[in-house]
Amino acid sequence: MRIFLKSLSVIVIMLVLLVVAASQLISPQDIIEQVSSQVEQTTGRTFTVNDEANLKVFPSLLIELHDVRLANIENGSRSDMARISELVIHIPWLSLFSDELTIDKFVINNPDILLEKRVDGKVNWQFLPLTSTNKEAKNTANIDVANSTVMTLPEAFDVSLGQVEINGGKLTIIDHQSKDTKVIDQLNLAVMLPSLREDLNLSGNIRYMEHVFELESTVTTPAKAINNQPFSINLSLTSKLATLNYEGKVLRQRKELNGMLSLSGDSVKQLLRWQKLPLEAKDEAFNQFSLTTQVHFVGNKLSLDELQMKLDALAFNGSTTIDLTTPLNITSTIDLGILNLNPYLPAETTVASQKKQTDSQPLVWDNTALDLSALAALNAELSIQSSQLFAREVKLGKNAIKVTLQNGIANIALKSFQGYEGNGSGSIKVNANKKPYIINSQFQLTNINAEPLLTDAIGFDKLMGKGQLAWELTTQGLSQRDFIDALDGSIDFSFIDGAIKGVNLAAIAKSASNIVAGNLAAVNLDSNFSNAEKTDFAELTGKFELNNGIATTNNLSLKNPFVRISGMGDINLPKTKVKLQVKTTMVSSAKGQAAQGDSAGIDIPIKIKGPFHDIKIRPDISSATKDKVKDKIKDKVKNKLKGLFG
Repeated sequence: MRIFLKSLSVIVIMLVLLVVAASQLISPQDIIEQVSSQVEQTTGRTFTVNDEANLKVFPSLLIELHDVRLANIENGSRSDMARISELVIHIPWLSLFSDELTIDKFVINNPDILLEKRVDGKVNWQFLPLTSTNKEAKNTANIDVANSTVMTLPEAFDVSLGQVEINGGKLTIIDHQSKDTKVIDQLNLAVMLPSLREDLNLSGNIRYMEHVFELESTVTTPAKAINNQPFSINLSLTSKLATLNYEGKVLRQRKELNGMLSLSGDSVKQLLRWQKLPLEAKDEAFNQFSLTTQVHFVGNKLSLDELQMKLDALAFNGSTTIDLTTPLNITSTIDLGILNLNPYLPAETTVASQKKQTDSQPLVWDNTALDLSALAALNAELSIQSSQLFAREVKLGKNAIKVTLQNGIANIALKSFQGYEGNGSGSIKVNANKKPYIINSQFQLTNINAEPLLTDAIGFDKLMGKGQLAWELTTQGLSQRDFIDALDGSIDFSFIDGAIKGVNLAAIAKSASNIVAGNLAAVNLDSNFSNAEKTDFAELTGKFELNNGIATTNNLSLKNPFVRISGMGDINLPKTKVKLQVKTTMVSSAKGQAAQGDSAGIDIPIKIKGPFHDIKIRPDISSATKDKVKDKIKDKVKNKLKGLFG
């Protein structure tokens, strides 16, 4: 035991003597000079310490340097690229007995680091020795000739930093070409770089635009990156806003990379607000999101394959290619699955809401100017399909859409869709590259159930039946009102086995006996539209020609077992008024619909007119009309007498 204590005492005394000797033998200034020399050889920049250096030998050997500066690039925006409040250098004891200084650990406190790109494109973070320019690189397209020198790391050159800790401070990134400045602060990072030819590991957290991000990254290896050889990189970035992960390879710097990218978060709205892009949306919209894709970037083209996206309750998959040109060029094939757009559509206007609440409110077209300039921001060719589509009240089954954007012109082709018990196809063209905007559309719908389609699409619930609907329309303007005022084209329709709600013209037919008796007062034709009434039909056909928003027809036809209707007139969309003249032929024959010609009944002219919210139906009982009806009655009475008496 005594021998052990004596031995321990000897060791302690030797260590104390070593520490005392080291404090006397080690010159902080010599170490500063060695560090400055190494830094200048490595970076080509001046390294200076403007305050006193403190040497500590216990519990480890370290030097504290204050007010440390690393010179900036020539003609930089400030003289120093880096200003460090305190730099602590940990030196292994064994390095004291070698000819070369080695550093075990750097601790950087409160740095102020500037990364900048000058107007001429030169950057201040290019340090390393450069070899001669590669001839092949000179001839490569898209190389900046002023900065086309290819870096190659000399075989004998290496940097071993051990562990680097960065506490506090900030990093400022300035691009003088784009006049863009970014500031990252509250740095709390640990970097492990045992050698340029071994993995570089980075971990810690930073703050950017008031949000803290947890960072984990590995680069395999820095030497390959410096020599412009393929290298691997893993990156994980986590915050309250989103989580981003990337695992892949950089095959050619700034030219080609591929890997797997994933991004997810709890709120799109919060993410956009952070980027100062506020998004007004409903509570249930633009919340949780996620994206996973195989990324391949080469030249100026970014490809996203095996793309899987989720937004709230929506789920998409497909592939996308983005050409990073001006404007952007996007080619995409997307399967939207069940697409419910209602949470993402803006709230209906007050006018539309009032119209839904009551039919007694006048319809007013919105005169707010639309801004479609965003269509010119990109060119695109999108092939989109979904198994179901919900937009406001419209409900479609399986559908396929192709969207082409080119120079501010949008062509939307609804290649096919299923819905409302029928099928359809059509197209819309929007020319927004100049004002006023021009819109053309054409659609063909077959075997469509009219009532739910028209109710869901335009809130018109007066027509029941199945049939065909087709239109070709064109318009121009800057607002909804403009588009209605300039609407031109045609609408054809043909429906069978249905009804027109709002008026019971069959009841008029049942009053034919009163007409024959000359009792016109007993005929009730003076009425308003009422959903309690309806006129059944076996067939309803017609065609409207539109000019400046006024739809005109001269071939309306409705066939009913007791009523034949032919009509003409116009519907003034800008003024939201109807003016139709209808000839109603009451079929008094028991043959009903099988009766032929005018002899089958008596003609009663009817006027249908008024604003959309208050349409009136009135018999046209003028003197001339009364005389015609009386003559018709006389003829019928004579015919009946001839039938009785021969």
